[in-house]
Amino acid sequence: MERELTHEELREEAHRLAKDDSRAYTEIAEELDVTKNAVAKAVTTTGPKFQRLQIRIVEHLSGGKVEPRKTFILRLNE
Repeated sequence: MERELTHEELREEAHRLAKDDSRAYTEIAEELDVTKNAVAKAVTTTGPKFQRLQIRIVEHLSGGKVEPRKTFILRLNE
């Protein structure tokens, strides 16, 4: 199964997975070699600053793979 996620949906997925997991943020942080505060911030903050950690959280907790894709839209003045 494949799903396309927006930045906000990626954060929401990281948050949902971390919330539903039996491990505390501290344990997840240790497994990812980051701080508990970094995990807490990543699952509550949308934006490029936390995107890499959100991807790691989602991959770690879901067992899936997240492939970042960036698209650009060029609008020409006619």
